[in-house]
Amino acid sequence: MKRFSTPQLIAAVIGAFAGGLAFSWLSSPSSGAENRKWISESTSGIKSKVKESGRELKSRNFPDLYEATEELGLTDEDVITGMRD
Repeated sequence: MKRFSTPQLIAAVIGAFAGGLAFSWLSSPSSGAENRKWISESTSGIKSKVKESGRELKSRNFPDLYEATEELGLTDEDVITGMRD
C-alpha cells in the first residue's frame, strides 16, 4: 500500500471536503439564497468567538524574548558551540 506524505494527505482531505460540500449544495432542495442565509446564521457564533479570541490574544502581555533570556548569561559563542555538540 502506497504511503502518502502529510501535504498530500492534507490536500486529499481538503479536496474531499470541498467536493462533498459542492455536491451537497448542488443537490440541496433549498435555493441558493436560503443556503447562504443558513450558512450566515450558523457561522455567526463561530465568527464572534474567533474575534473575541483574537482580542484576548492582542490584550495579553507576552514577554519580550530578548529581555526574558537576557539573564541566562549565554554568549553568542556559547550558543553556536552548543549546537555543534
